[in-house]
Amino acid sequence: MSSTEDIIKRILALKSNLTREAVERLIDEERAKAGGLLTEEAAGHLVASNLGLDGAGERIEAKLRIGDLTPGLSDVSITARVIHVFPPHTFSRSDGREGKVLRMLVGDSTGSVAAVFWDEKADQIAAAKITPGKIVRILHGYSRERRGEVEINIGNRGSIYMEPMDAVEENFPEIDSFYKTPGDIHVPGTVNLIGVVVDSSPISTFNRADGSEGKVSRLTLEEGGARINLVLWGERADEYGGTERGTKLRVVGGSARKREDGSIEIHTNYGTVFEVLEEGVEPTEPVSHWTKLADLRTSMFNVNVAARVAQFGGEREFTRRDGTTGRVASVLLGDETGTIRLSLWDDDVELLKELQTGVVLAIENGYTRESLGAVGLNAGRNSSITINPEGVEVAEIRAEEKLVEIKDLREGQSNVIIRGRVLEPPMVREVETARGPATVASFRLDDTTSEARVSLWRDLVNQVEGLNPGALVRVENVHVRPPFEGIIQVSSGMFTKIVVEEK
Repeated sequence: MSSTEDIIKRILALKSNLTREAVERLIDEERAKAGGLLTEEAAGHLVASNLGLDGAGERIEAKLRIGDLTPGLSDVSITARVIHVFPPHTFSRSDGREGKVLRMLVGDSTGSVAAVFWDEKADQIAAAKITPGKIVRILHGYSRERRGEVEINIGNRGSIYMEPMDAVEENFPEIDSFYKTPGDIHVPGTVNLIGVVVDSSPISTFNRADGSEGKVSRLTLEEGGARINLVLWGERADEYGGTERGTKLRVVGGSARKREDGSIEIHTNYGTVFEVLEEGVEPTEPVSHWTKLADLRTSMFNVNVAARVAQFGGEREFTRRDGTTGRVASVLLGDETGTIRLSLWDDDVELLKELQTGVVLAIENGYTRESLGAVGLNAGRNSSITINPEGVEVAEIRAEEKLVEIKDLREGQSNVIIRGRVLEPPMVREVETARGPATVASFRLDDTTSEARVSLWRDLVNQVEGLNPGALVRVENVHVRPPFEGIIQVSSGMFTKIVVEEK
């Protein structure tokens, strides 16, 4: 009895759905693919492997899921779909010998992982010309951590089989499902994404610490109802920095990083690969315009807001950590749902010269963060600001619409208006704050629904000194603080105004 006959019998014993004729046909097909260079026995072993059987005729266990991988595993076998095959690279070892490495990105329903092939294995993969979409089985690799992520390495002991016959196509997600859109990216790590270019910045140069010159450029990608910035370094800046608006890109192996303001942006690295999918297109899920002010929450990014200028705050200079000087100015914005403080930074401060109360201001790609105990809107370096944009309508805001009854005040509200009668003469006192000594005036206000304790700071103190009990006042743009001794507290801010309606 030949060895080939033994292999056929083992296959039939474990694969009852196959006939002898079918197995023999598979062996003949493998020999034909190899141009007759495979012996019948070798072709039989290859068919067995493709059917999920090892050399002894036992089932190959490749049921480990990518999502369950951890560093330090010595025997890793998985079945997955090929997402991308990176070009091979040669390198010099410490002993002067040349080495070769090839990376392949594969995935299953639980995630994706890089499979790294070395030397002869890298040559085999390159020669096989494996294309994305194929299902492969990787056997006897080992896992390790690289740059904070798990990868599988395939050395001398490891092997790979293309399109194993026992793999069910429907069990493996399609390639596009392994690519995120800007709206899906919220945490740092290696990412693959698809998006449409909606903005770009010119290439700029800089000097590295070693004196060499570097290049950087930025693209803004939009899809999935959000935008994200793609930072291009070095050769990638030269190749893609001038990408036209409307170009749909597929980016493989980008690095998602968190900025100081908490937003996420994608950086290219030596292994990042670009693919132009389409040109002259619009995002299928564009950014929703516009977000109402009442819907803004802290730590939101890439938000678009259209609102009217209600009031101006002061401009001030500050010193950054690196010793440079910056500028910031504040503008109170309002729409039919509420108000918010907008911070303009550095060159954007010059916009104050063009603004008037009541004009519509559109901020695209802004971000929010907590400011003075309330949600604040910021226009950063990647934001755009338009005065009175065409086709954008915002209702006129009347102070009466912002009036809140004291019983409805809730901790954390900002820039609300309350109106009531003074219950006691304001008490003025000096207090020590983080910014130095300050004067504050406090009094209780009643609007028949409830009462609140009002604290007015600094320049506002002079406006309420001498108020008598019973005076009717409207206090605009105050912030609501936690209750004290059962009474809700409100405090003045940058935009607070006092209107005495009856003395």
